[in-house]
Amino acid sequence: MLSTFFSTSRPVHYLMVFIIVVLTVLITILWDPQRQWWELIAILILSGSLALVEFIVSKNDLTPSSSYVLWCATILSLTYLAFKVPLHIMVALFFVLLAIRRLLSLKTGHSIIKKIFDATFWIAIATVFYHWSALLYLLVFVSIFLYVRNDFRHWATPFIALGCVWVLLFTYDYVWENHVISSLWDSYKTSYLWEYTVFQSQEIILFFLIIFSVFGLFIYLTKLIDIQQSVRPRFTIMTFMGLCGIALFLIDFESFCNGGYLFLILPLSVFIARAVHAITHKIFKEILLWIPVLLLLGSFLLY
Repeated sequence: MLSTFFSTSRPVHYLMVFIIVVLTVLITILWDPQRQWWELIAILILSGSLALVEFIVSKNDLTPSSSYVLWCATILSLTYLAFKVPLHIMVALFFVLLAIRRLLSLKTGHSIIKKIFDATFWIAIATVFYHWSALLYLLVFVSIFLYVRNDFRHWATPFIALGCVWVLLFTYDYVWENHVISSLWDSYKTSYLWEYTVFQSQEIILFFLIIFSVFGLFIYLTKLIDIQQSVRPRFTIMTFMGLCGIALFLIDFESFCNGGYLFLILPLSVFIARAVHAITHKIFKEILLWIPVLLLLGSFLLY
């Protein structure tokens, strides 16, 4: 049923996704007395992020024309309600998606320096909201290597953009004395996965998320030769984004559980969508598209 309904890209899919987001957030806020009504702003942030996901996928031919990615990204994103992800991490995700959009647009060959600057700037802003967003600076240099590695100016541009953000932060700290930079630096703490001996039941869902991500990465690497050379760099960027999420899972498991896992949603949704398109058996298509729903339900049931 899902594989048939979302096999195309139509306005009704966007409307349905928006309704799902609104209803899920409203029901959760009404059901949990500890939540505040101002958390409704998450509807706007999440809707904006999902719009960016759809734009990134459709403009860069990451999958054939369908709404599979939008469906998977929507359902997986809603797990933030069960894990009580802070809004500032969702804001950081929005800025990261803005950066990914600019990096993938390097394929056109136009306004290269401006796009590299913008992407680095957005990741730097995301880092202010969520410190581990800094892992995604790697994507900037990977993109430069894949698309425009022959010009030294392209390699220097990220440092200029990063310097601009630091100047703004220093100015803010000096004028308002909020100590943003020191608090940002102090937030870099590790909680290695192998140091944990006991896990909460809800964290099982995140282990499944990692398993699917690793499986998707394995499929990409084994099928790399079958992907057209013109679009291969885009999937390489998606792969490195997934690797950043897996790295966070290993080096700061606590932060990963508190919202860092959201950075896996875009690459994982792309891999699931491509798998659905590649599979010919309808039952297996349905199973793949129901996996995000099972993960969402599981995150609430194990809450």
